Amino acid sequence: MGFLKKLFGGGEPKKYVDTQGIYFYVECANCGARVRVRADKQHDLQNTEGGYEWHKTIVDSRCFRRIQTVVQLDANYQMTSHEISGGRFMTEEVYLAAETAAAEARAQAEADAAEADETE
Repeated sequence: MGFLKKLFGGGEPKKYVDTQGIYFYVECANCGARVRVRADKQHDLQNTEGGYEWHKTIVDSRCFRRIQTVVQLDANYQMTSHEISGGRFMTEEVYLAAETAAAEARAQAEADAAEADETE
């Protein structure tokens, strides 16, 4: 049975780990839209003395305002400093919690709308 699972891919799905990407989480100062942005280690970062620098103009999908960013990273790709105009950086945990809360609110609104349709 184990042979068949290996052959046909049964069991636990393998989790993909992105070793070439660094993720940044930004919130627009104007509309509050949250954006997850990926920087490729090979193509998006510029070498500096002892680390890297990343310049990016981010545009959210709600109000389409530009968010200008400059991030300094050390040799281990850890953020050492940053500048941002038109938004704010978030941690991954805060971003995920906000996205989860928004998804739950949307689901509740849909459930409320469906219930209201049933009572009419």
